[in-house]
Amino acid sequence: MYTQCTECRQPYTIDVVELRSSHGMIRCKNCSAMYDALDLLNEGELPATIDLSESFAPAAINSSTPSSLASKYWSIGTGFLFVLLIWQIYVFEAYNLSQNPTLRAWLIKACSKTINCQLPDYKNLGEITILNGSFEPTNNHYIFKTAIINQALFAQQRPSIKLTLLDFSGRPFATRTFYPTDYSKQDNTRLKPNLAEKITLSIAAPSTKIGGYRFELI
Repeated sequence: MYTQCTECRQPYTIDVVELRSSHGMIRCKNCSAMYDALDLLNEGELPATIDLSESFAPAAINSSTPSSLASKYWSIGTGFLFVLLIWQIYVFEAYNLSQNPTLRAWLIKACSKTINCQLPDYKNLGEITILNGSFEPTNNHYIFKTAIINQALFAQQRPSIKLTLLDFSGRPFATRTFYPTDYSKQDNTRLKPNLAEKITLSIAAPSTKIGGYRFELI
């Protein structure tokens, strides 16, 4: 039996074994079109009027069917989107997530055991308690004293202290910010959990008489 190319009508002889091995799909050597041999399949021998100049070339069977290709591309696309999502979370939310007390405990374990990363320093002024405070004159200067305690579950950066002096009408006339290096001689700038730290600062007496003071952690 024989078949013909559906595009250029080039004839090819073919048998059952060849049809089975190529799953009926043939690529024409004359025009390179791939076609189903069953469309123009004829029984018997080639007629004498048909020029048999080429033998058929069974088309290569692509094992990647449309459904499997779609599944493969879907998996690649999903993986790419997942990586992109993780990257966006890292870029835009990494710091905020590291400051969440619940998530931070998990992140510390993950960093130490798996990906070997370093989290940003924890900072939550709401978890630092001021135990007391005093501002007393002595000779030609003043002594400011206070004590703070970190009540967080994690060590966190020592806060800066903003000290404001008031006149006798209650109006501020001088302000200064003291940084951890100004009041702590510890090499480690972190304040350990549940550990009180006393702070003492010497303030030069200003020209304006001091009627009061206030301070805040920043």
